[in-house]
This record gives sequence, structure tokens and C-alpha cells, in this order.
Amino acid sequence: MDCFSRDHASKIKDYDFTPGSLVLIRNTRFEKSLNRKMRPRYIGPMIVISRNRGGAYILAELNRAVLQRPIGAFRVIPYYPRRTITLPPLEDVLDISTKELRR
Repeated sequence: MDCFSRDHASKIKDYDFTPGSLVLIRNTRFEKSLNRKMRPRYIGPMIVISRNRGGAYILAELNRAVLQRPIGAFRVIPYYPRRTITLPPLEDVLDISTKELRR
């Protein structure tokens, strides 16, 4: 495994997003379809709410809607906005507690 990690060091990225970070989700639905050229590759931006023990992220849209399922870490990449985006505090984004989210 050391050899693999060394050879692909520039391609393997382990982003550790903090709560409140803006991210994009890779749209894996169209990766193997033949007409993928004009399909959207990424969905977002989204706000990171938390990270599970397994590494999956709980995300919310900018309109405060929390996604139904956690998103795998391999599908999440950072979002770099062209202009600054003012976000509400993370406590205002969630209308349910973090304990309920993890359940």
C-alpha cells in the first residue's frame, strides 16, 4: 500500500471539512452513461453540518434543507466561490438537534 500511496500522492486527497464549510457533491449518477457530456458533474454548493465516524458527511443546502442521507467523503470536494458568500451561523441552519441528525 505504501507504493500505491507514493505513486498517487498528487491524486489522493483527504479533505477534512469543518462544519460550515462550502462543498460540492460529485454527481455519480451519470458517470457511466453514454450521454454524460452535457450532464452536471457536481451538485451544490452545500454546507457541511458534521462528519460521521465512518467519514461520511451530513450536508445541507443553502436554503437550510438537510439532505436525507450522509454523503461519502470520496464524493465531496471543496467549493471556492468567486465572490464572498455570507452564511448564517450553523446553529441557525439546523432546525433539529445534532443528536436527532445522527440518529
